[in-house]
Amino acid sequence: MVLAHELLRSGFPYYMTLGQRRVTSNPVDIGFGKENVYVLTKGGLGTEVRVINWEDENLGVLGGTDLFQWPAALLVDSDENLIVSDEAKHTVVTMDKDGNHLETWGVKGDGEGELDRPSGMSFDSEGNIVLSDTMNNRVQRFTRSGEHLQTIGVGDLDSPWGVAVDQLDNVYVVDWKNDRIVKYSRDGEFVMTLGSSGSGRGEFNRPSSVAVDNHGDIYVCDRQNNRVQLFNKEGKYIQSFHGNASLSKSGQTYILANAVTLRLRAMSDVEKTQLLDVPMTIRVDDDFRLFITDFGNHRIQIYKKDAIELSPDQIAPEMRNPILFTT
Repeated sequence: MVLAHELLRSGFPYYMTLGQRRVTSNPVDIGFGKENVYVLTKGGLGTEVRVINWEDENLGVLGGTDLFQWPAALLVDSDENLIVSDEAKHTVVTMDKDGNHLETWGVKGDGEGELDRPSGMSFDSEGNIVLSDTMNNRVQRFTRSGEHLQTIGVGDLDSPWGVAVDQLDNVYVVDWKNDRIVKYSRDGEFVMTLGSSGSGRGEFNRPSSVAVDNHGDIYVCDRQNNRVQLFNKEGKYIQSFHGNASLSKSGQTYILANAVTLRLRAMSDVEKTQLLDVPMTIRVDDDFRLFITDFGNHRIQIYKKDAIELSPDQIAPEMRNPILFTT
């Protein structure tokens, strides 16, 4: 895959909201089927996978504490099987789209292929699972059935959390306690780091998730700073998302049916309700939509990139001291 040389970034506007407290309570991750959206929730009103559609209709519940006790991440494969990492049981659980249990693998320990509080997951280009083995301070790669293939990041990481794999099979790891992102090659070789502790641009406070789109842009869920930051493929800061959400369709329906809630909404600071509150996980799709699990607000905020790919002959060489004017 060849990445675009450069982008004309027109904007990255708010797109829509999915979910509300009574359906997607405390969302920690999100996955997508052919028609349905799967939202992993933890605590609150339930520890389970909630199924909704793009019309924001509640279609039911899958899984639950009989399959996983304290879930951290969710993957959905091409057959619409759902894969959940479980911190408490140190396992990875697979069920089908109807909630039938298919497989569980994983055992607690620090040996090769063993796990201690597994968290973030991503597929690589071959469908293997790249998994943050948090308390063992490493990332491991497994086959879908749990066969160990590779260990990455030993000696570099302190409580890794989210993980992403780009189109070139590079691995991006949220180095949680070090407030940074670490990038490795497919072979596990160190490539670069991104970020440091703080609240300024390009700084993080306990980041929890990372995603990479098909332009090579890097998104970081800066959890304790209540924002998502966007960087280009070289790690240059581009912009931040602090939240600009409207009510979801299901949220509108609920509020319209409750006179007291309607009055409270009319009296509230609406600007505050738009903001992110402890964002947990970010995902990006092939349509360049950014999905943010807005944990504290029990919803998914969605944004969509508006950008044009540029070739080298369309754009001037890089400048030493650029100044951008609004056109």
